[in-house]
Amino acid sequence: MQQGIAVESTADLHSAAVVMDSVADAVGRAVRVLSDTLTLLGDPISVQCNGSAPQSEAVVTAGSGDSPSWGTDSYGKQFADGDSGYVKLSVGLLQGGFDLAHTLSAFAHGMRRAAGDLDSAEANATAAFS
Repeated sequence: MQQGIAVESTADLHSAAVVMDSVADAVGRAVRVLSDTLTLLGDPISVQCNGSAPQSEAVVTAGSGDSPSWGTDSYGKQFADGDSGYVKLSVGLLQGGFDLAHTLSAFAHGMRRAAGDLDSAEANATAAFS
């Protein structure tokens, strides 16, 4: 069963895409600031971005440091390592933030493309009946 979507104004869809892009940028910047701050503090988490925009695709990995801020003793290892340790959870959190920004940006792109396709379909239909 197909679902229909009603669009009253492609201008509204274009406007919504602009807002969605700004949300993607804000999320991307927030996650980037968090990542950069952690790096400045000596956190071994590393981020590789495929592009310069805040919502670019990114891959977050756990690096290694000689002297992490939580130490290398048994308490430090207990804090950092394992499935519910700091390293795995922080990698997942940062990766999720970067993925969210990228998804929001892709959604905004799809909204703009849909509005453009609707504008083209309307123009073609109007021309066909003229």
